[in-house]
Order: sequence, then structure tokens, then C-alpha cells
Amino acid sequence: MQSTIYLLLISFGALFILGIFHLTIYIQQNDKAFSHYAMYLLVMAVFTIVRLLDSRLTGIYPLSYYTVQTLDPILSNIGFLMYVNFLGVILNINSREKIYYKCWRALQVFVPAFLFLYFILRISGDPLKIANTIISTASFGCMGLGLFLTFPLLQLRKEPFYQLIIAGTILSVCGVISGLVINIFVYKDSLSFVGLYFLETSMIVESIFLSAALGYRLKIAYREKIIFQQTMLYETQKREALALQTAGLLRRELSLKEMQNRISKDLHDDIGSSLSSLQIYSSLAEKLMDEQPLKAKELLKQMAENTQEIMSNMEDIVWAMQPAPEKMDSLKVRIRNFSNSLLIVKDIVCDYQFDDEIEKSCNGVDIRKNILLIAKEAINNISKYSEARNVVIGLTKINGNVMLSVNDDGKGFNIHQCKKGNGLNNMETRAKLMNGKTVILSQPGKGTSVISTIPVTNISDTDQ
Repeated sequence: MQSTIYLLLISFGALFILGIFHLTIYIQQNDKAFSHYAMYLLVMAVFTIVRLLDSRLTGIYPLSYYTVQTLDPILSNIGFLMYVNFLGVILNINSREKIYYKCWRALQVFVPAFLFLYFILRISGDPLKIANTIISTASFGCMGLGLFLTFPLLQLRKEPFYQLIIAGTILSVCGVISGLVINIFVYKDSLSFVGLYFLETSMIVESIFLSAALGYRLKIAYREKIIFQQTMLYETQKREALALQTAGLLRRELSLKEMQNRISKDLHDDIGSSLSSLQIYSSLAEKLMDEQPLKAKELLKQMAENTQEIMSNMEDIVWAMQPAPEKMDSLKVRIRNFSNSLLIVKDIVCDYQFDDEIEKSCNGVDIRKNILLIAKEAINNISKYSEARNVVIGLTKINGNVMLSVNDDGKGFNIHQCKKGNGLNNMETRAKLMNGKTVILSQPGKGTSVISTIPVTNISDTDQ
């Protein structure tokens, strides 16, 4: 008897602790598999307490043989029902699997009803002598559905989680059946303590297997959670990249619209006014052709110059709009070619001081166009008015700024007494459009310097 008490105490401690442990995990993870298995363990812990308080074992709060005989099948069937519910959850039985689902739901109503009726009959003395029949029916109903659920369980036997469940279930069933066979056929007493050794031992071993299975399930759930989080992070990063790309496209579209507006303005202001002057000169020349042929000839010459200017401006605009890989010549080459075409014929020696990497800072439409036009205006003024012998043209990057400088050794002029024409004003205006500035330095007899400074941050054009 003493060994039986120790066995029951060990079983109670193991079942109760494991039950509380799995219930705690259920509270944390909200996984119903843990809750149903925890209830099964706790019910079987109560079952063990009832057997431990059997008056044949102890005098402390003893329970009569009749009371133990009444509570034993009730608790074992409730525990078995919890175990069937656990199997239903891990197999994910739902309404789409009609046969399994209907049997499972019916058992959850059928077993508690029969157990309640059995309990009433037992406490009333079982006047109809049908209590044993009722409890046997409930027991076979639970056992039958449990066996029925082994078919879908065995279909999943290749997965480690279900392998542990199957192993634990087989051990538990073998222990229960062995205990019942020994008690009924050998000792002729369903409450014989010999059968408890098989039952309690099988429950402890089964709880080890199923706890390992649920631990593996928890590990898989955690791994899936990590994968889900990584997937969500990847999707978030992907959406952020898409948002940045969309923002870049929107910025580019806005930049293109701004560029279109600026080109329209340039065409209207520069070329439009030149075309208007051509129309006026053409009309005047036609009227003066017979009466003042020399005057008409001057007008025709002016028209030719204006036409050449229009063509040059159009060419500059088209060149500036071309992406860097498609340009036939660089900004440095274009300035050099223009200055050579005007200055060499006047015996003006030109020295070029260009940074090798300057093109990388001048890759935008606006900066290419405006620097070129500022340089052309300065070179044109030198050709017309300076009487210089030497010119130095520099295009460099200094302290985060692109600097264009055009210096000549010509006759110069008094900057304070000179009335600025369109040429000088245009150079200052084009620099201001890029948040830069143009400074014109000159003194009579000491030449002229035109220096345009433009911040690099305002001319970067990496999106284009």
C-alpha cells in the first residue's frame, strides 16, 4: 500500500505541475491546444487525488469505496473528453470535415449529459440499476471517437509533432487497457490498486511525450512568427522603396514640368522677341529697299545676325536638354568652341582653365544652359568691346560652388558709370535663378572680370 501512495503522490505532483505549466503557456500564447491539454492534466490530477483518498489507503479525509467507485469513472471520462478535444484542436477539425466535426460536437454534449445522469443515479442509490450501463455507454462513446480520430492523426505521422502525439497516445491507451484488463479479469475489481500502476505510469510517460510535442509546436509557432516578422519587414522595406521610387518619379515629373515651363519662357523671351524683331526689320527693309537701299542693307544684315542668334539659342536649349550620355560634346568643349569662333579671328589668345571633374557637378539642364549662356554673353562682350589681347576662361569647383570666370586684359570700363544693357543683366539674372550670383569687376585700362558663383546643392541633377 505504501508504494501505491508514493506512486499516486508522484503522479499527482507531475500532472498538476504540468497542467499549471501548460495553462500558463495558453494564457501567454492563446493556443487552444495548450488549454485543452492543461484541462486534461488537471482533471487527471483530481482523479489521482480521489484514488489517493480511498479509505483503503489512508485515514486522512477518507472516501468510501462507493464514493470512489462513483467519482472514478466520472473523472476519467471527463479527462478522456478533454483529451479528445485536444486531438480535435491539433487536427484542426472544422465544419468542412462533416463526419469528424459532427461526431466531435455530439460527444461534447453526449458525454457530459450521461455523466450527469450517472452521478444523479449514484447519489440516489441507483434505483433503476442502469448507472453502470450509462457510464459504460459514455466511456465507449469517448473511446470510439478517440479511435476514430486516430485515422486522420495517422495520416500525419511523418511530421515530428504528430509522431510524438501518436507515441504518447498509444502509450496512454495501452496503459489504460492493461490496467482495466488486469483489474477486471485477474483481480475481479475495477478499483484494484494493481491497475493503477499501469494507468498512472502510462499517464506520466504520455505527458512527457505530449509536452515535448507541444514544446515542438511552440518552437514551430515561434519560428513562423519570426519568418512572418521578417516577411513583414521585407514588405515594409519594399513598400518604402516603392514609395521613395514613386516620390522620385513625382519629383522628376515636377522637375520636367518646371523645365518645360522654363524652356517655354526662354523660347518666349529670347527667341520670341528675336522673331518679333525679324518681322519688324523685314517690314522696314521692304519699305526702304527702293528709297534707302543702304539702310535696307543694314537691316538685312541685322536680320542675318538675329537669325544666327536664334539658331544658336535653339541649339543651346536642345543641347542642354540632352541627358549626359547622349551629349555629343561637354560643357567645356562647347564653351571652347564658341570662344574660338569669336576670339581667334580677332587675334585674341584664349587660355582655358577647366577642372577635369567639373562635368559631374554640371549635369543638370539648368546649370548646363545657364553657365553656357553666361559664358557666351561674356565672350561676346569681349569680342565686341574689350580690345583685349588675352582672355582666361576658368570653370572650377571651389568650396562647394561651381565658379565660372572670364577675365580679359582689355580696355575695361567704369562699372559705376556704365549703363547695364540686356547682356549684363542677363548674366546676373541667370545666376540668381540658381541661387548664385554674378559679379562684374572692371576698371578703365585694367581689363574686365566676370565671375559667376553657383552653389552645388542647387545644381545637382541626379534625378534627371
